[in-house]
Amino acid sequence: MKKSLQTVDRPLVAQIREQLCNHYTNLHVYPEAKRIIVKGTFPIVSNGRVLDRYSVEIEIPPDYPRSWPIVREVGGRIPRTSDCHINPDGSACLFLPDEASIKLPKDLSFRNFLDGPVRNFFIGQSLVELNQPWPSGERPHGAAGILEFYRELLGTQDLAIVRKYLEYLGKKEIKGHWPCPCGSGRKLRKCHRAQVYALREKITPILPNKLWH
Repeated sequence: MKKSLQTVDRPLVAQIREQLCNHYTNLHVYPEAKRIIVKGTFPIVSNGRVLDRYSVEIEIPPDYPRSWPIVREVGGRIPRTSDCHINPDGSACLFLPDEASIKLPKDLSFRNFLDGPVRNFFIGQSLVELNQPWPSGERPHGAAGILEFYRELLGTQDLAIVRKYLEYLGKKEIKGHWPCPCGSGRKLRKCHRAQVYALREKITPILPNKLWH
């Protein structure tokens, strides 16, 4: 008889509960048949004071921690628009997945995920409500924001070069005899091989492929 996902993920459930118990007492873990849900009130705390609160639902994906948890504000406070950093499915756009793959550690704990990206997202929402700017700047929405990130990362404004890099990063396997995406005319192994392989280790193929499909 096949075990339920809840039984298989029992250690993960216990781990998340332990990380919440002393710091996020109004968030509670609800194991379900096919997923783990964290529900409750997320506080914005500064210097020991609670400055604001948001009603949230956080879904832990089956392949966590390979994939990030999905965060939703469920109190109806944040308009469901891209200008408010809300995706079409109602989930919070905490960051560009491509950028997070580069900048966030792979072993980021659930507690640190809450303390970092989630807290920053809701701080931004509270500031915007007060007609203040988003705290750390913001990228354009959709493909434009992804292209902006890759242009900064690769140090070029040439769309053809960016697209060639993304084409390679979207492959399951990268060959050293391919032309280097930088446009030098040299083979990859004799040019930007180290850079491309380093990016490929951090960025899964599905992310670059989403930009073009």
